Amino acid sequence: MGTLGPNALAVHRYLFRLALATGNFFGWIVVFRVFYFFSADISAALAGTALLYAIAQGIAFILTPLTGAALRIGVRRALILGSLAACISFAFLAQFFLSRISANPDVAFTLIAGFAIVSGIQRALYFVPYATAAALTESRAGHVLLRELSLALIPLIGGYVITFVPGGVGLLFAFAGAVSLAAAIAVIEMPEIHERFEWRYGETLRALFARSHRGALYVAVFDGLQGTALLLIWPLSAFIILGQSFLAFGFVMAATFIVAFIGRFGVRRILRMMRAEKSPYILATVAFSSWIFRLSAGTPVQILVADVYYHAAAQPRGRGVDVHAFDQWADNGHYVDEYTALKEMGLALGRILMCGIFAALALISAPVIAFIGCILIAAVAAAASVLLSHRLMRQAF
Repeated sequence: MGTLGPNALAVHRYLFRLALATGNFFGWIVVFRVFYFFSADISAALAGTALLYAIAQGIAFILTPLTGAALRIGVRRALILGSLAACISFAFLAQFFLSRISANPDVAFTLIAGFAIVSGIQRALYFVPYATAAALTESRAGHVLLRELSLALIPLIGGYVITFVPGGVGLLFAFAGAVSLAAAIAVIEMPEIHERFEWRYGETLRALFARSHRGALYVAVFDGLQGTALLLIWPLSAFIILGQSFLAFGFVMAATFIVAFIGRFGVRRILRMMRAEKSPYILATVAFSSWIFRLSAGTPVQILVADVYYHAAAQPRGRGVDVHAFDQWADNGHYVDEYTALKEMGLALGRILMCGIFAALALISAPVIAFIGCILIAAVAAAASVLLSHRLMRQAF
């Protein structure tokens, strides 16, 4: 097994995170706004957004074993294909907003569905090869502060562009697509590594539900539940609380990431003084409370405080400041090849489950009940994930 040089992969990863921080961060908010524009029903718009997100995760679940097997064609090629898929997914949204066809409901749904479908393909194509590449790469963390702060400012810049620049929404997604393409180009010169993916499709499914992997599957499902709450449900809630203002939303999220990135070191020092890292019950309490705290958020300042507490106290080490890094590192470690595929499939199951619950609650009750119910589920899942992960680690060692 070879070792990949860190430079090309580091540049690629920064560019890809930049694309996701731009496109995915606003992508699902924009999908909600489009559904709300055509339906004039906030419950239907929320449910439609959640179901489309679930479709993307279902595609990722179905394709992940196949794309894991695609490692045989080479890790570099797989990363390029995943980056190109991200470029295409953002191109659908850019086309929708930069063309004059956005008033046609049929065309609008086709382009938005294209974004969701290709997003699922992108996830399946990308994260197994990336985890493999990262495991084969020498660790080199340089310019961390500059890198993370530049990513943290993306929501503010994006909110400004959408609000004040003519055609800003389309330009934002065009930029995300262009950066995804640049991420693909960045790894063209990276040495190729071929990895063996041992399992066939049926074997992967059997391994996912095998008794020996059941604990890890539960952890992945729990992390998928809270990952959807973090990446979809909570941003939608904050966006609505902020009066559906992209500028206010971007400002609050950017401030959250910056303050949390700077303040988390002090929070973790306090947790170390409490010996929290040796007590799964303290860590579970922190994880649980970081979600419960969000239930009291009703103003921009309260949203900021709740998010800072979550990202500073509950975020595991080694995770970047952008929120979309969360689900990639949900289990606080690396699996490679087959076990990365199992983790990704378990995460997808948790995401699909949370989307179904959210959509059902949004349709049969008030949106506020849907948000509260899913945040409570995320709180329980976060605590359960910490406790079960600790138990599995004790059994392993």
